[in-house]
Amino acid sequence: MKITFLMPALNLTGGARVVSIYAQLLSERGHQVSVISPNKKVPTFKEKVKSAIKWKGYSFKTNFNTTFFDKHDYELKVLKEHRPIENDDVPDGDLVIATFWNTAEWMSSFSEKKGKKVYFIQHYEVHPWLPLERVESTLRAPFNQIVVSRWIADILESKYDKKDVAVVGNGVDLQQFSAPVREKNKQITVGVMYADELSFKGCDTSINSVLKARESIPNIRLVAFAMRPPVESLPLPDNSEFYLKPEQEDIKTIYSQCDAWLFGSRSEGFGLPLLEAMACRTPVIATKAGAAPELLKSGAGHLVEIDDVNAMANAILAIHNMTSQDWSALSKKAYTVAAEHAWDIKVIEFENELNRIYHG
Repeated sequence: MKITFLMPALNLTGGARVVSIYAQLLSERGHQVSVISPNKKVPTFKEKVKSAIKWKGYSFKTNFNTTFFDKHDYELKVLKEHRPIENDDVPDGDLVIATFWNTAEWMSSFSEKKGKKVYFIQHYEVHPWLPLERVESTLRAPFNQIVVSRWIADILESKYDKKDVAVVGNGVDLQQFSAPVREKNKQITVGVMYADELSFKGCDTSINSVLKARESIPNIRLVAFAMRPPVESLPLPDNSEFYLKPEQEDIKTIYSQCDAWLFGSRSEGFGLPLLEAMACRTPVIATKAGAAPELLKSGAGHLVEIDDVNAMANAILAIHNMTSQDWSALSKKAYTVAAEHAWDIKVIEFENELNRIYHG
């Protein structure tokens, strides 16, 4: 099939990485794949002035980054300007896939020659900083929808009366994220992906659970990484190690030094760190958000209620109190679940849904 993915921008987000992986794997499976994106945003004169004088602390930023799309067998087309993708930018084909709410808006005006319209939804993007009416309008639009978790599908059915939503969970690269069999650490170590500016990520829940657990076990070690440094409003506690912008190949080392990975999200489309940590044989302590209920239903980790600091702290203590043999069994179970979600398995599920949509 001739398949086109529409990107809002090229960046280092988990959602962009998922699209780059599907584009590559579908290409390897014989499909003719294109990925189209606007170019990076150029600051206006007003933004340049505000940034130059640091007006109210303003600083122009662009997150444009092609790293995930640098090595590929598909066609990558970056527009010359930062503008919406238009009908004439897109090759005629069998399927055109929007990957974000604004790309779904752009897609709505495309001709039928561009292919059947698919909305690939990786998160329920109803956030106060977005134009909510426009976002929700794309969710109501008569597109074929593929989502990455049952949680999103349930929202689309209950709120937007969408009853034919396909669920294809994300996968994990078992070569990029891997670790040898190991024993439990003598000093319990837990990890977290730091995020302060996005409150729905619930990093505060994870950090506070560590502080709570330290009331019983003072020497709990915390490991964290992020694309930005920690801020004063959410400091990392003592006895923490922080990695800023680690290389992709180094992230597995961060996961694999932990006895448990903390996932405190309040709202999440999927949550790629869940699978990445599990692929590195690290059990997960997660809130009931994104794909966590599906991934942990077999007992491959601990599932707690959203915002429940005490429950997460108790789960940390439960990991600490495990015998080495019990922890090893839990670690093996986490890896087994991750292996069931390898990308070469998930791309077949995704391809099957695309075939179903194409053939009507």
